Amino acid sequence: MTATLEKKGEAATAEPRTQPGRREEIDRLARLRRPGWGTVAGALAAVAVLGWSSTSSGFDGPALVDGLPHVADFVSRMFPPSWEELPVAIELMIETLGIAITGTVLGTLLSIPLALLAARNIFPQPWIRSSARTFINVFRAIPELMWALMFVASVGLGAFAGTLAITLGTSVGMARLFADIFETADMRAWDAAAATGARKSQRVAWVLLPQQIPTMASYTLLVLDGNVRAASLLGLVGAGGIGMELNQQLRLFEYGSVMTIVLVVLVVIMSLDLISSTVRKRFV
Repeated sequence: MTATLEKKGEAATAEPRTQPGRREEIDRLARLRRPGWGTVAGALAAVAVLGWSSTSSGFDGPALVDGLPHVADFVSRMFPPSWEELPVAIELMIETLGIAITGTVLGTLLSIPLALLAARNIFPQPWIRSSARTFINVFRAIPELMWALMFVASVGLGAFAGTLAITLGTSVGMARLFADIFETADMRAWDAAAATGARKSQRVAWVLLPQQIPTMASYTLLVLDGNVRAASLLGLVGAGGIGMELNQQLRLFEYGSVMTIVLVVLVVIMSLDLISSTVRKRFV
């Protein structure tokens, strides 16, 4: 009986000792939830940047509301679609798909060596990494539309100029993405292969690329979707594809034909999204 009372007394005296520790934990969690000065300053800076950007962009809510009837009038002129334009739209959309697919494949292949050179864990030498990233950033700063204008001037009008523009834009864009993917890779298998005497090229081919192929394939499918839309617009500057026909029909005020072209592009984009989702679910 005395032993039982002593145990209860020890438990009663031990319980208050844990209260300060629990209180400190609660206070610590409360401090984590309470926004600090850095968070408040960051939020105020974000609001200031948003206000500045909206002013610089000329965003005008009343003007947008006043323009909605004109948008509705423009859209109403596009109905009914001109189905006589459908065969031409389908033919040019096939050409647009060819530009996008060829440019994506070639650009992806060209991006891999650039990404390897720009990855810190593959080439730790600062001068190699800095040179590769500078090259990538310089070319990424130039949009595909400007590349298309340059290639139209150099190789002439047509799909070839658009393919070159998509290839170049994709190569530098994907190189930036792949470099980040390579830098976040698990390097334990890489180090184990290095310990066995494997050369860097062998480690890249046998360890790094097989490990990252699912992620790279997912990004490639996403970029392909964007390249189809980009290739549709490159025709506005004469770089082939359905954009040339779209520009011509807009200049002729053939809004029914414009609607047909838009519907064809919409169907292709939705189909590509469905195919990409299916491929990612099964293989990625």
